[in-house]
Amino acid sequence: MDQIKSPLAARNIPTGLKSCVIHGYGSWHEAIAQGRHDFFTRLVPKLKEKGFATYLVEGGSRSGRALLTEDHFHIIVGGPAIYGPTILHAYPSYLWGFWYFDELGFGHNSSLRFSRYFTEPETREAAEYFFNGVTGYMLRENISKHAQEPRMDAPLRPSTVTILCQPSETGTPSARYLSTEQMIATAANYDRDALVYVKPHPHQSKQGRRQILEICENHPNVKLSDASIHDLIEAARVVITQNSSAGFEALMQKKPVITCGKTDYWHATLTPRTVPDLKAAIEFGPETMADFDYEGYFHWFLERQCLEPAKDNFVPRAWARIKDKLML
Repeated sequence: MDQIKSPLAARNIPTGLKSCVIHGYGSWHEAIAQGRHDFFTRLVPKLKEKGFATYLVEGGSRSGRALLTEDHFHIIVGGPAIYGPTILHAYPSYLWGFWYFDELGFGHNSSLRFSRYFTEPETREAAEYFFNGVTGYMLRENISKHAQEPRMDAPLRPSTVTILCQPSETGTPSARYLSTEQMIATAANYDRDALVYVKPHPHQSKQGRRQILEICENHPNVKLSDASIHDLIEAARVVITQNSSAGFEALMQKKPVITCGKTDYWHATLTPRTVPDLKAAIEFGPETMADFDYEGYFHWFLERQCLEPAKDNFVPRAWARIKDKLML
């Protein structure tokens, strides 16, 4: 991207320069440098128009850490939750095409975890149109955050629970209330004659997958499956995860979702913190969530709280958040 200056230049930003420093963590640094995300290819020209020089540094590097202590506008991409008066976090949300632009972080670290959701009857028509458009496309095209197996020609055998796992090696223990083993055992014992599907995460390590397999082998009614999450969700009475993006995707099929960890989409789920609470959530989840406004929630979370770089209103909405953050 021609309008983003080099990391070398970033280490020598003159004092007092009106500047934006983008901190790209991991593979994000190269992807942003190569202009592979329209979030930045569309935002950077607006920053230039407003008098900002934009710099790109490797997140967590010595120069990046030093710059975070200086009074520049910072955009953190793929990094840890960092709060500061001049910091915003940019990151893809649970569904492709929608991005966080948040002052606290993304996922379970985002500021949305402190928000309250209320159904707004006046947006009913817009919410239904949005929900049907987004979910219809993703389910029809078998789209997910991670590549999926092709959809089944016929529905899977119904299950009482589908459990969507996360890589324990990369997760944050403090963000989880219940372990994968507790989730599987509780679901299996709820009804020992009913099928339970367990889907490992696509990035599960060999060791992690082996551990999940060993847990499943202790319960005859549990089946490990790599089928598309859309098929597995469709077959389930309830869906259990910790705080996976796949749990958010289950809302597309209006399934009762049980999140056994901290999430920023808790408004649309049941969140047990103990095994007895999980048992109750499995039993009463469908009844409790029967009248939940999934259409309104999707509209509120994705359309109103996140940004969509493909939309014409992306640049003015992003700039409005920057102005608000920097009090320009």
